[in-house]
This record gives sequence, C-alpha cells and structure tokens, in this order.
Amino acid sequence: MEDLLKDLTQAKPPAPEVDPERMERDLARIIAMPQPAKIRTSARRFGPVLVAAAVIALAVVLLPRPAPPVQPAAPPQRWHVLTQKWELMIVGEPTNPYTVMLSATEERWAGTDNQVDVTQKNGKVEPFSSDDEARWETAGKPTEAPQLGGHSSVRIGPMQPAVRKIDGPEPNPFAGLPTDPVELKKTLQTVTGDNGSQDSLHYRTAMLAMQMMTANISDDRRRAAFEALKTVDGVRLLDRTTLRDGRSGTGVAIPAPPTFQFTGFETQLVVNPETGLPMARRNVLTAPQHGLPVTTPIFEEVYLLLERTTIDPILPHGVVVNAAPESPIIER
Repeated sequence: MEDLLKDLTQAKPPAPEVDPERMERDLARIIAMPQPAKIRTSARRFGPVLVAAAVIALAVVLLPRPAPPVQPAAPPQRWHVLTQKWELMIVGEPTNPYTVMLSATEERWAGTDNQVDVTQKNGKVEPFSSDDEARWETAGKPTEAPQLGGHSSVRIGPMQPAVRKIDGPEPNPFAGLPTDPVELKKTLQTVTGDNGSQDSLHYRTAMLAMQMMTANISDDRRRAAFEALKTVDGVRLLDRTTLRDGRSGTGVAIPAPPTFQFTGFETQLVVNPETGLPMARRNVLTAPQHGLPVTTPIFEEVYLLLERTTIDPILPHGVVVNAAPESPIIER
C-alpha cells in the first residue's frame, strides 16, 4: 500500500508556474460576466406551486355557484274590516209600540284567493231603553214582534252567527278609480246613473264615496274620495262629532231619503282627522219621531278595524260555512 502511494506521489504532475497578472485579468473577466436572473431561480423553485395555485383558482371560478337560499313566500295580504252595527226598529201593536235595537259584530276578510264574511256575530235584538223594555214586558215578552207599519216580524233575543265564503279574488271596483277629486266625483256620478230625482242622485253618489272610503284602496285615493264627498250637492261639513263609544272626529252629512218607519234624518260619515280613515257611518234624526228626540242615531256602523293584514280569517266555532243565515226579520 505504501509503495502504491509512493508511486502516485511520484506520478503527480509538477505544479504550474504562477502568473499574477493573468490571474488578475481572469478574475476581472469573471466578475464582469452577467449573473443569472433571480427570477429564473425563483421560477424554478416555485413554479410547480404557482401552477398548482392557478389550477385551483381556475377550478373555483369554473365551479357552479351555489343557488341562493329559497326565501319563503310572503303570506298573502287581506283587507280586514271589523264593524259594530246596530239599528233601531219600531215593533209591537199600534196601541203599544216600542223600540228594539238590532246589534251585531260583522267582519270581512278580503284577499286574492277568497273573501270571508262573518255576520251576526254576538248578535241580538233587545228593547232599546228601559221604557221600551217596560212596554215589551206589558206585551208579554214576546220572542217575535210585528214591525210597526210593515209586513214582517222581528225575532227578539240572540241571533245565530253566519259565515259566507266566496272563492276568488277580492271584488274591489274602487281600486282603479281616479285620484283627482274632480274626476273621481264625475266617475261616481256616472256609476250611480241619472235615475230618480237630483236629490236621490246626490245621495247615491255620497253613499258610493262613503263606501269607497272603507274599501281596500290607496291613501291618496281615499283622500280623493273624501274631498269629492265634501263637494256633493247637499253635503254639509260636520264639526267635532262624538260617537256613542266616546271617540270623536269630523266628517260630513247629507239628507237621506225616508224609510218605511223613519223620515227626517241624515246620513253622517265621521272620519278620524289624523289618519283619514272612517270611524263611523250613521243615520241621525233631524226631527223627533216615535218618541225619539232629534240627533238620535237610528242606525250606526262603527269601524273598529280597517287594515291590511296577513292573519287568516278567524271563524266562530261550530258555524257551517255558507249555510243559510238565521235572519232576525221574519216574513208574516
């Protein structure tokens, strides 16, 4: 082994001569040579990573976007009207007449799919005053009493509620009428027609405007109806008017045509001045009749609710829908 190493040492070529000037020239040339770009080194180092990231980004873009969550359909709106109605009627024999009051709560739920009416809810017929109750007792407390001057009888006591349901959209003939009071008044007059006297025409026009104000219409159309109503011939403006329940408002009044039991009365519409919504429609005596003094309401329809709602109709328990109602008026 030693001989081998000795031979290798002897075979080593002699060391080259050192040339300092050449070494300086070579070093200067090496330094002046352009260095490889760093970006190439970075590309070689991170190229696979960048390609993978690009593929992932492209896949994300091309993937189908998830469908937006399905929003539940909004519940259908209904026009909800809740009223308390009552009217007076003269019954009994001509020698012993007395006044009874027919009262009931009525409710309407008008929507796009159907309309539901609840009538005679909590309804009853009873003597109007303590004096009328004494006259009824004198007559023997009958459960049926003849109408004075009429051909029917009145059932005295509680009334059975009734429910009527009509399938289909809400019948609303007022929704598309003009919002200009002048044009609206012309339209209402055209609808009422020209049959009868001028007073009858004015009254029917006023009643149509009053009915319009309780319908499911826009606020501007409701304001137009009230402005048109105030300009109907024969209409007078009411100052602050107090209702039987203590509420008060302003409104209009127009002379009404006679009925078979009452003459000399006017129809009034009382409106909430803050909201513009009707509070009550009523017939008020302008002359004493049947022992009733002037300003006595003989009919009143109080609007407890006039609103848009999504609540389903609430029906009285045990009432058959669309069954024939039990009328308080009985034909003799």
